[in-house]
Amino acid sequence: MLSSLIGTFTDVIGILVASVLGSLVGKKMSNRYKDILLAMLGFIAFGVGFESIASYMPKSHYAVLFIVSLIVGTVLGTWWDLDGKINKISAGKSEGLGKSIVTEVILSTLGALPIVGCIMAATSHDFTFLFVNASLDFVMVVILAATDGIGMMISAPIIFVFQFVVILIATFARNWLTEPLITEIAILGGFMVAASGLSLLQVKDLKAANMMPALLVPIVFFASKALFHF
Repeated sequence: MLSSLIGTFTDVIGILVASVLGSLVGKKMSNRYKDILLAMLGFIAFGVGFESIASYMPKSHYAVLFIVSLIVGTVLGTWWDLDGKINKISAGKSEGLGKSIVTEVILSTLGALPIVGCIMAATSHDFTFLFVNASLDFVMVVILAATDGIGMMISAPIIFVFQFVVILIATFARNWLTEPLITEIAILGGFMVAASGLSLLQVKDLKAANMMPALLVPIVFFASKALFHF
């Protein structure tokens, strides 16, 4: 179990270091450098997502499942307006440090990277998604701490608890998370991470949060397959 938390520990330590670094840098960091850092992370996220798709797609035995999952999931997510709801929460009425902490926690928990990353860490000790998530968190916290100070450290234990709970659930559910299911989740996660990267690059706002219900489709498919033996 402890080895499954390597990505989570990396994320938490990164947030703590970024809080100190951001508070020291303060307002000396111009918007130009903030934009460059976010653009580079977007490029990295797109590359990681593409690599995940290329690695896992040949292993899939269901050529159209990820297509159906993305279409159905994105339609549901758009109908429920998940992206809009997340943005409303992160843009709540709190101000200053409180708003920054809420923003960081929302971005670091309600997305494809942390959720799929935790599942992959628990089932196959693949920390790629969590390491990318940690990199995004690091830069985001540096930027936020430059404005709101070292208090951004408060987000670290909250994010740790979230990732720990998801990894714990995935670990106990490992027997039900079969290799074909993990393959489909990894493919979908790759598309979502790539979409997040394109959004950070400002190429196209694909609203990756609206794609998250797609993760439920392969779960329902394989559960039905096991239940009805088709």
